[in-house]
Amino acid sequence: MDRQVALEALGAVCNAQITSVQNQRAGGHAGVFQRAGFPGSAAPTLSINSLICAIADGDQTCPVSRNNFARIQRVLQDGGQCSGSDTCFRTAPQERSFIIDESEFFDPTFNYDFSGLQDTETYYRGGEVYERPSGWYRFALKVLNKYDGNTWLGTRYRSTASVPGEWPVSYHGTSKEGAGGIIEGFYKPGSGQTYGRGIYSTPYVNEAVSYAKTFTSQKNGKQYNVILQNRINPQYRQKHNNDKYWLVPIPSVFSAQEEQAIVEQAIRPYGLLLKEV
Repeated sequence: MDRQVALEALGAVCNAQITSVQNQRAGGHAGVFQRAGFPGSAAPTLSINSLICAIADGDQTCPVSRNNFARIQRVLQDGGQCSGSDTCFRTAPQERSFIIDESEFFDPTFNYDFSGLQDTETYYRGGEVYERPSGWYRFALKVLNKYDGNTWLGTRYRSTASVPGEWPVSYHGTSKEGAGGIIEGFYKPGSGQTYGRGIYSTPYVNEAVSYAKTFTSQKNGKQYNVILQNRINPQYRQKHNNDKYWLVPIPSVFSAQEEQAIVEQAIRPYGLLLKEV
């Protein structure tokens, strides 16, 4: 799958215009930024470490995400299944911009095509069942040596078993703000916290699809769903709704720097998953 489609997918999950230094050198998307009022040279840099926070911030101004928060609330409070119209998943107009260095953001060595996958065994990661994303294509993010070692990722070239110290896999990751009140009655916050404030994800890829962003590629005209594949630190995770949703709580009293530190220690995206609609 073309790398340009990955940039478009990244823009969809961040609710932003995304270009790269490689595109700018080739005369690619600088014009898009300029037409949108964001000169490419002035666009802030998006790094792997700041990706989840950028997605969460983008969700605050995205009607699609706000609709998704309301749907999560209904599921968690009523214990039912997620449902809704496909129109809920369309991306909103993008008013922000970022630039990335593709060589520092993507790691094609670990790209993987899950499209023909049919598992006959149960896989485990971090002591939890790992539901592999059958039918999706993964653009791997360059996370090796970006944090405090690589133990959280486990080891390469293994089959179904977990290894000590690795973190379990989750999908997607919604806003820290827009989900306020979502799990009232389940999660009882301490002083200074808001009900349900944090980053939400799920260990079930089919559940994550219900909250996916959808975009139409300018590169090939095809329409895709896009979700994140993450690793979650079990020390920071709370389980809800029979393990269907995982929450990383973020107290509202924390500064932006403290929030960033929590996020880096608690949830780390390592793959951008795309599936043609």
